[in-house]
Amino acid sequence: MSENESTSRTISTPAEGETPNPSDLSCVNRCNELVSEYRDQKNGKADTVLELREVLLESPSVKGGQSLNDALAVYLGILDEVDETRRQAEKRGVVERGSEVQAQRENRRLDSAEENENGGIHTRDEADSDDEDQRIVKRAKTVDPTKFPWFERRSAALASLPADIRQTYEQLENFAADPKQVVLDILSTPGCPPFPPGEWLNVVKWKYVDLAKVLDSAHTTELDPKRTHVIDDEVELAFRVSKSSGSIKSASDHSIAFNMYIQAISFVFPQRVGEFVKHQTYISRLFHSTEPRHHSRIIEFDKAVRNQVAMQRDLRLTDHSQFEELKITFLSSIGVGTNSSSSAAGSGGRTNRREGVGGRDDPCHKWNRGTCNKSEGECRYSHCCDRRGCRGAHRKSECPRQGGSK
Repeated sequence: MSENESTSRTISTPAEGETPNPSDLSCVNRCNELVSEYRDQKNGKADTVLELREVLLESPSVKGGQSLNDALAVYLGILDEVDETRRQAEKRGVVERGSEVQAQRENRRLDSAEENENGGIHTRDEADSDDEDQRIVKRAKTVDPTKFPWFERRSAALASLPADIRQTYEQLENFAADPKQVVLDILSTPGCPPFPPGEWLNVVKWKYVDLAKVLDSAHTTELDPKRTHVIDDEVELAFRVSKSSGSIKSASDHSIAFNMYIQAISFVFPQRVGEFVKHQTYISRLFHSTEPRHHSRIIEFDKAVRNQVAMQRDLRLTDHSQFEELKITFLSSIGVGTNSSSSAAGSGGRTNRREGVGGRDDPCHKWNRGTCNKSEGECRYSHCCDRRGCRGAHRKSECPRQGGSK
């Protein structure tokens, strides 16, 4: 029932088959205009209520004996609904200053995982409080999501999603209020799986997780890579250990890091664990059915799939039909991903000085001379004929082209 219908029946209830008095309809329209002005914050609530009362007093229905209080109660209820919608919007976007100040020092520990610099100097003076006040003011200026053009479409789409994905959306909306505080709560929980803080932050934001950093954390001996020293309560020096992040180079590396990733997912999004386990099984089978020299392609394919799922939150890792283009890009011999410079670098090959493209697709000259003592899986170059334009599965001396003498 619309506001017009509800108010019309309150002010005047005509007999069946009759139409409301035109004067009553004019009164309803004017009252609705006052409600709209209040929703747009053009008038205060007290002024709006007084104006509504004046309009209703002139209504023929009220003059004819209809209760003014009953008619006014309808609009007071509408104004209360507007207030409640406004409060809900503020709750989603505003973080209380007290809790922010309390967690500020702890959040610095998580900032180190997002910064790329090796050190920094932080002054603690009145400028910090000014910056903090500005951040709070910006957060206080929230928007009303109900006015977005896509609001109805979003609501309908969320309602049609499977239960596990819909639950993930609800969790992410809750985490979005203060994701760093969520990570601090995770790290302070007994039994929390070992996982780097920076990647925990990506988990609670449903962003792409860097398995190379996860693997590094499994072997690091640094308890706190950031060291601070305060000088006269004025300047805080922050020193951070410089350590380059490695990369996932083999199926074993991927398995170790992804198992840690699954444990983190089971801690935050337990409803998605089965999906991640099935994806790991799928990737493991790809590793098993592919030559080791092409495992770098599978690693890049896995990165692309997880990145797409992070961007399109209505997808699962097991929606294989949605990733056919990525499969061609990274796993097919005609895919652009398999011929890129990054793919060649990931396979451990050296750059070809003449053509500017290198990797395991380059022929092994030692193997052609019979002096390479490595297997094809161990060698960084391809065991194929190095005669120009051949690349056959034989040595140059056995090449059928030009009699194999050149």
